Amino acid sequence: MSDATAITIVTPTGCIGNRGIDRATFAAVVAEAKPDAIAVDAGSIDCGPWYLGAGREHSPLSHIEWDIETILAEAVPRRIPVIIGSAGGSGARAHVDRTLDVIRRIAHTHRHQFRLAAIYSDVPPAFLLGRAKGGVIEGAERVPDGAPLSVEAVKTSDVIVGLMGVGPMIDALRAGADVIVAGRAVDAAVIAAFPASRGIDLGLAYHMGDIMECAETCAEEITPTLRAMGRNRIPIVGRITNESFELKPGLASMACTPESCLMHSAYERTSLDRIKVPEGTVDRSTARYERVDANTTRISGTRFVAEPHSILFEGVRRIGFRSIFPFAIRTPRMIAAIDGILADVDRIEQAVFGPMGRFRIHWHHYGRNAVLRDAEPEGAGHEIGLFADVVADNQALAHDVAYDLFTRIGFWRYPGRTTTAGNVAVTLSPAVFDAGAVYEFSMYHAMPVADSRAIFKTEMFES
Repeated sequence: MSDATAITIVTPTGCIGNRGIDRATFAAVVAEAKPDAIAVDAGSIDCGPWYLGAGREHSPLSHIEWDIETILAEAVPRRIPVIIGSAGGSGARAHVDRTLDVIRRIAHTHRHQFRLAAIYSDVPPAFLLGRAKGGVIEGAERVPDGAPLSVEAVKTSDVIVGLMGVGPMIDALRAGADVIVAGRAVDAAVIAAFPASRGIDLGLAYHMGDIMECAETCAEEITPTLRAMGRNRIPIVGRITNESFELKPGLASMACTPESCLMHSAYERTSLDRIKVPEGTVDRSTARYERVDANTTRISGTRFVAEPHSILFEGVRRIGFRSIFPFAIRTPRMIAAIDGILADVDRIEQAVFGPMGRFRIHWHHYGRNAVLRDAEPEGAGHEIGLFADVVADNQALAHDVAYDLFTRIGFWRYPGRTTTAGNVAVTLSPAVFDAGAVYEFSMYHAMPVADSRAIFKTEMFES
């Protein structure tokens, strides 16, 4: 690809803090590719609702610091813009601010100087409640089934974020930001923003971002490489024009092939042909994937269909507090009777502790349908691991119920029992662990929003 107007983007890792960037490879890639921007995603809701509700990251803090230090060391001296999306894992204000703290500490240590932009994606409940009518939020539809968003869901949510498209990040680039720390964002938008700011076709830019966002995950190993590495996230180089884009991994022992790129295009997608983004729809039905050389694939033919601007909202609410009790059983008669035992135990726990508050016991049977549940085709083994997950109105109640389970199940008199000692194996001491607040998703709804600036607020700082 020799077009002088081509834009080069490097994505150093699939997620800030996830396993760690290989520094030597990243430094070599930046020196050779001379990217116009470094763009990287930092989050996901794949890990569940707790991280958004609690305001905590879902990667080791030491890895987050390693990755950000690695990126800034190569980008700042060369004046390469850096864009980080879904900062801190879930992209709420708490996550953005924790990421800003890391960046400021690193900048102070290394005497980096740059202009820093923070884009917040938190949604005030009043914004949604202003569209309330008949107990629902007008125009908000759950993805993918179209169910309405209730007023009650909005009012009971502890944290709500919106997923930004390229617009807020383009605004920050044009305002002179050197490093952008964005709240919750569409993964691909983080990578598409810089090319889009330079007039590159939005469909191609989003498609490139959609494949690059997990870094080396979109590449195949020509020879086994990654398992021998400690910090083993490998950058992907994307080079894009208005006609096509090319993808290449940072190691010669890996390759972006048409097959690997196409497979990653299907990652987390309900449709192979279309991607819904805030600005419209990316149509990949006519996309072509061509091998350029041993390590590189070219993709062309993607189209963009502009539509009224919409935003996907993610929300969580706290539903209680959790205590857990893990244990194992290797007694055939007890395993055969376990469903009845647990049903009886549930009834007794409710009778004893019900007057003290609300709680639920969730049972997970590892070695007996814990993963697939009723869809499990295999029979039970000779032993099972049980995981009692108690969720209650308060931590003290959850703790007491879990500890009562410990002794009650340990000495339960089931049919055919031949021992007067304990029935179960308990590996850890203490046997019960208090896990704190429990959150559940309260919304995953898209809604037309004419001006994204009504939600996404940018603040500028000097490092």
